[in-house]
Amino acid sequence: MCGIAGVLRLDGKNVEPGEIQGMIDAIRHRGPDGEGAHVRGSVGLGHRRLAIIDLAGGGQPMSAGDGRFWITYNGELYNFRELRAELEQAGHSFVTSSDTEVILHAWQEWGDDCVARFRGMFAFCVVDHAERRYLLARDHFGIKPLLYAATGEALAFASEFSALRALPWLKLTGSLPAVEWFLRHRYIPAPDTIYREIRKLPPGHVLSGRLDQPAGTPKAYYGVSFEPDENETPEGWLERLETTLRDSVRAHLIADVPVGAFLSGGVDSTSVVALMKELVEGSLTAYTIGFDDPKFSELPYAEEAAGKLGVELRSDIAGEDFWDDFPSLVAHYGEPFGDNSMIPTWRLAQLARRDVPVALSGDGGDEAFGGYDHYGAFLEVPSIKQHWRRLRKKFSGAELDSFLWAIGRCWGGSLRPKLSEWIGNVRYTSDKRRRELWRDDLQYLVDGGNPAHERADAEASRCDLIAYGQSMDFRTYLPGAMLTKVDIAAMYHGLEVRTPLLDRQVIELACGMPGRVRYRVEEGRYIGKAILKDWLAKRLTPEFVNRPKQGFQIPRHQWFLPGRPGRKLLDESLATARPLLEQWFNWQGVEKTLAEHTESRDRSSGMFLLLVLALWRLDNRDVEFR
Repeated sequence: MCGIAGVLRLDGKNVEPGEIQGMIDAIRHRGPDGEGAHVRGSVGLGHRRLAIIDLAGGGQPMSAGDGRFWITYNGELYNFRELRAELEQAGHSFVTSSDTEVILHAWQEWGDDCVARFRGMFAFCVVDHAERRYLLARDHFGIKPLLYAATGEALAFASEFSALRALPWLKLTGSLPAVEWFLRHRYIPAPDTIYREIRKLPPGHVLSGRLDQPAGTPKAYYGVSFEPDENETPEGWLERLETTLRDSVRAHLIADVPVGAFLSGGVDSTSVVALMKELVEGSLTAYTIGFDDPKFSELPYAEEAAGKLGVELRSDIAGEDFWDDFPSLVAHYGEPFGDNSMIPTWRLAQLARRDVPVALSGDGGDEAFGGYDHYGAFLEVPSIKQHWRRLRKKFSGAELDSFLWAIGRCWGGSLRPKLSEWIGNVRYTSDKRRRELWRDDLQYLVDGGNPAHERADAEASRCDLIAYGQSMDFRTYLPGAMLTKVDIAAMYHGLEVRTPLLDRQVIELACGMPGRVRYRVEEGRYIGKAILKDWLAKRLTPEFVNRPKQGFQIPRHQWFLPGRPGRKLLDESLATARPLLEQWFNWQGVEKTLAEHTESRDRSSGMFLLLVLALWRLDNRDVEFR
């Protein structure tokens, strides 16, 4: 895990070495183990290294052969040994034992199509000096970030916004629609960013071209597709799940440094840790964060899981002592980002980094196996809601559930939720609340759709009702919110987080399962991740596995009450940022949100977004918006 940055001049001019140095200095936190730069003519590549594999020989940027090919790379390839053997048979010679060199040779051998062979998380740029061509690539699910800015003269790229902002010639303007999307969803969906000039390379996409031509447009090489296999038995699915999960966790344990784990006590992280314990020789340490308020703390469940699995658990209690560091955390995200679980994730990464540079997590399980409760809402879309209630009076729950799944498979597309229904389920703040904030002349922003959601809707699977929501999340929420949250919060402390449940083989197995295997309906209640829970229940207890989903949340309601440190920071930040925010907002709407937040009424979700926006705007007051 590392930080990458670079500039490719498309106008024939030379890259200045100082530009690359400034970029890698800005992301020093991502790679505490070293730095490197390669500047030759119109190519400038930079790297900050967190050493995980081939500690002595894996420095970057790296060249292959006579220095014709160069790479700067962030991530891990879990099948690099298999690819290396295949490349050696094709005549390639290697001088290191790193996965970085494998990517270089893979590009030489297979061209841009090499990414389809990779299994792992990655963001990289490779350059061929002789043929004057390049390739930017991001992994299948967007685990690793990759930002870029294309002007007529140059193409710049980086792991984080701060590196791009270090370029003196890159003039940035803000996007008002992006502010609206942040308020609507608490993150800005790819490929858009808060800046009109900076884009996110979407998951499963590449951007390639020549150094003497204008930058082109990203092209997809991978997309999640739900194609259920109706021929496998339930027992067969469980066996395949066991084999695939075990293989994924084993691959994700490959490292030349100690590896730990995040353990919340939920189904996903507990499943990963259970397999780690079976595969790791010697002791295993897991890490978790709790809260003083038991309504938000999963610490007892993490302790129970660790005890049953025989894992050492190290924990910390997150109180209200982090607010002094919060402005710095907001700044690291580079654009407004409002998932409040960034706070405990940041604390968790800080705790784990004291012992290990790598930790495995359970991220991706909800998207893969249909774990979110809002997926169940799609079973009562308006077109069938009345029929559902009428049929339930006549049939048993099991008969009705089977009937609906059969209808869903036959009618598929006609029962697929509409985009507006999906947005209604996942929207973070209501249209009414946002209208109260925006000035009269900016009300049109509330009515605008998001291009990323519209594209995802066109691509979403039609296999069954739930797969639509999963497909949408794979293309929007997972990379835009969940994975971004973890990457920035963890790399703040120089910690690599690996996600075995987002392995290609695991996802493709899950997407091949019929809906009735991934989830089920019992007593009119949606049960997500059914097969994963059945698998884990054999190792723990059904009571532990089937408890209600809690999530990684903070006691936000209490923390924003008058007199609390969080409220004090909010009031001070809004007061300072008011002249800037009043360019967009009707201040009466801001004051209404604050005034309505009491012991009995919770308005903290909107307050958290306002705090993030105020802090970000104060750090970027020089940016003009349109």
